[in-house]
Amino acid sequence: MANEHATNKLVLDRRGFIKLSAAAGGVLFLGAGATACAPAGNGNGNGGRAGYAGDAVVTGLASLIHSAPFFIAEAEGFYEEENLRIEHIQFPGGLDAVRGVESGIGLGTTSTIPVFIAAQSGLDIKIIGNVYTAASVDFITVPDSPINTIEDVRGKTVGVSAPGSNSTYFAERTLREAGLIPGEDVELVAVGSASDSWTVASQGVIDVAWSASPLSEIIDAESGRKVIWRSRDFVTEWSDTCLVATGDFVDEHAEALRAWKRAIGKGMDLISTDLERASEIYGRAIEIAPEIAFEALSNSQDFYSLVLTEAQIDAVIAAGREQGQITRDPDVDAIVLKDFA
Repeated sequence: MANEHATNKLVLDRRGFIKLSAAAGGVLFLGAGATACAPAGNGNGNGGRAGYAGDAVVTGLASLIHSAPFFIAEAEGFYEEENLRIEHIQFPGGLDAVRGVESGIGLGTTSTIPVFIAAQSGLDIKIIGNVYTAASVDFITVPDSPINTIEDVRGKTVGVSAPGSNSTYFAERTLREAGLIPGEDVELVAVGSASDSWTVASQGVIDVAWSASPLSEIIDAESGRKVIWRSRDFVTEWSDTCLVATGDFVDEHAEALRAWKRAIGKGMDLISTDLERASEIYGRAIEIAPEIAFEALSNSQDFYSLVLTEAQIDAVIAAGREQGQITRDPDVDAIVLKDFA
């Protein structure tokens, strides 16, 4: 299930990724190709405090709220404290990000369901930790709409990205849990990206748009929006994005991965303890006003965690099976490395 929440802010080069540096204030660096990770420092391959330099895939880097701890870890020197030099590389969707990790980059973060899809097809991908634990799709409309609750969408139209996307899954699931039958009580309309969804909703073509933070907060600041419901209000156990690495990378650079997790954990801690400072860094990195970043992070403050629970794993697998993307029981113990996750 590719994570397709995206704004129109990014333009990918022909190789399909963009490097972003929080330290450079959100400046975009177009990459000519993925650089394989390699140890730095003494070159002993142990990583961690012995030194490590390389790239890390981050799906939805500049467009999704789960990326905030990565920007913070870089900008606040948490990577440097762990003797890491990590450069973030954006990939547009979950499966693309998994393939990027597996093709030579070695580590990154991606939507969680695509990891199990990739493992099913034989890719050597391991989950080493959680990142964002909330179902991230929101459903919004224009401020003067008569729609105020999910029950009010009976007989209305709701925009989703495309069949098989996160937005479609959560629209169908939350509507059913509210007692509505998708396709009968509510028409789902494929409209593309979250920004496209808002455009057609604001023009009155559909009644409700799908969205995700921080785009939802950006829309609110620019034109106003009304949140009708959030998927996380119905889906209480979830892993939206997780930390991953190839099996070979785990074997060769286990300490580097632990150091990376510690640095990201410090970024998460800053969001919990100093929201104003975290918002300043995040807003600068993705080029939005700090007050918008503050609102976005305050709405997500409780959903950052490195801990991956069995209930979250079960929920993700069940969603993949329901969508027909996971067709057999995965070997969870082989995919989720409990010593890490």
